[in-house]
Amino acid sequence: MMIPDYLAYFRYQDKRLIPYLYVITFMLLGFYWKNNGYTFVKGDAVSLSIVLSLIAFNFIYELRGYWAYKCVVKKIDASAVPGNLPSRYQAMLLHPLIGTVLCWVLFYLIVSGFLQYLSPGYVLPCIALASPALMYLIFRFARFYYVRQMKQAVVDRVKYRNLHCYAGLNLLLTILMSALIISPLRVHDDFSLLEGFFSARLMVAMLILCAIVLAINLIFIHPSRRYAFLGRLFLQEIDFNFSASLPLRGLHDMPLWARLIVLLIIESLWLIIISAILSLVGWHVYFEIYYLLCIVPAMIYYYLHIYWRWHNDYLMACDMYLRWGVIDKQTTLW
Repeated sequence: MMIPDYLAYFRYQDKRLIPYLYVITFMLLGFYWKNNGYTFVKGDAVSLSIVLSLIAFNFIYELRGYWAYKCVVKKIDASAVPGNLPSRYQAMLLHPLIGTVLCWVLFYLIVSGFLQYLSPGYVLPCIALASPALMYLIFRFARFYYVRQMKQAVVDRVKYRNLHCYAGLNLLLTILMSALIISPLRVHDDFSLLEGFFSARLMVAMLILCAIVLAINLIFIHPSRRYAFLGRLFLQEIDFNFSASLPLRGLHDMPLWARLIVLLIIESLWLIIISAILSLVGWHVYFEIYYLLCIVPAMIYYYLHIYWRWHNDYLMACDMYLRWGVIDKQTTLW
């Protein structure tokens, strides 16, 4: 029997990933660049490198579960993929958290070099072209490592007790990335704190900013995670108690437009209350802290939204897992 050309299959998958990788990177860099007054300075190297490393983390975090699903349902044969089993050092370096730290170091060196040696007009295009290419190389190396790892039995302990922990990690990364991208707005007149927290212009600008941040984040969570959840079920990283019920089912049953109207009312009242409290107590807080206080209702809704969406993806993954168990026992089909 001829062994399929899995390298060609991987290249086919890459053709679908690379444009998506460039679009997301260019979009986030463009927002930071616009917020920063259409320029980059040397002090932006740390923030830009963190943003790029978080993008890379989001792309490699679910790789192991996704390719575990591919291997178990026999879409690919891990034993036919060229290469040796990964070493202990490879396993350590390609752990998502350690890999993200290494990505941050690489991106910091690259961004610092561009900011130091290139004129301001060339910095954004060079970063936007070079950083996704580096992310792809990291992604490709991590993918081959995870696929080769499937050549041997891999059984992990349960990593996530429930969906709240899983969604909470995504929420934390989202808050961190959004705070970094909007941080240059501190010097804009519309977001100036010199007029006081109870300034109408500041509160309206902050309300619009929170709405834009929420809209962008809701767009980014559109891809389904059912196959990643299915792979995690096969790897025993989650179990059937991962998500037992939906929180705030009454709000979930409302149409999306109704939920957004309720959120707009709550966000507006929250902004007035927070601004009034800060004005009365006379505290001086940084712009980023004020932003994080103002966006609390929007981030709570974002958390509920991703929980509801991923709960449905998890139920679909459980159904696929049980169906595969029945099919796999019918050996006459294979």
